[in-house]
Amino acid sequence: MPRPSRRPEILLAAGEEFREHGYENATLESIGARVGILKGSIYNYVGSKEELLLAVVEQPARALLAELDLLRADTHSSVTVRLQELIRMQVRIFSEWYPAAFVYLRHLGHVVQSPKFAEFREMDGRYMAAVEGLLAEGAASGEFSLAAEPRTVARAIVGMLDWMQHWFTPRGEVEDLELADELFAMALGGLIAGGSMRALNRSPRPAPAAPTRP
Repeated sequence: MPRPSRRPEILLAAGEEFREHGYENATLESIGARVGILKGSIYNYVGSKEELLLAVVEQPARALLAELDLLRADTHSSVTVRLQELIRMQVRIFSEWYPAAFVYLRHLGHVVQSPKFAEFREMDGRYMAAVEGLLAEGAASGEFSLAAEPRTVARAIVGMLDWMQHWFTPRGEVEDLELADELFAMALGGLIAGGSMRALNRSPRPAPAAPTRP
């Protein structure tokens, strides 16, 4: 009988190696050692280290966009509800595709210049455009009061989520959902009060009082 494919094991080991050591320092020998095979056996599944990186990051990238398409098709929920689901979705992708999703964030546009990676950068642009559009819709409807242009606020929220690559590890479905809702609460507070805070910061401030002599 044919042997079962070891590709899933190799992709998981490669994700861990790229996460811990970066693309430049990772080696096929060390990836093979994690699986218990020799470097040469990896070539039965991929042709190069670059191809292996692309295989690792393709899974979370496509999973994220598939979820995003479902979210964009929701035309009935409020913008606030859709933003909450977007943050839940992002944390869920980070958890289900750990550590591959963080390998994607770390290496997007910085290592590989192949046409395949260019496609991922285009996918990342679609994601940012969707977040920006969601915030613009919320500002137009009055649900949000933004402290800056939707483009800037979108990058701030996505930056908060992307920074999770430095500290997040999956803790289980319930705890991860709680974390996502905590992040949403922080973001929502800024989205609701942002305009007022911006106006406050721009208002004239009284000059400091002159010091009095003792």
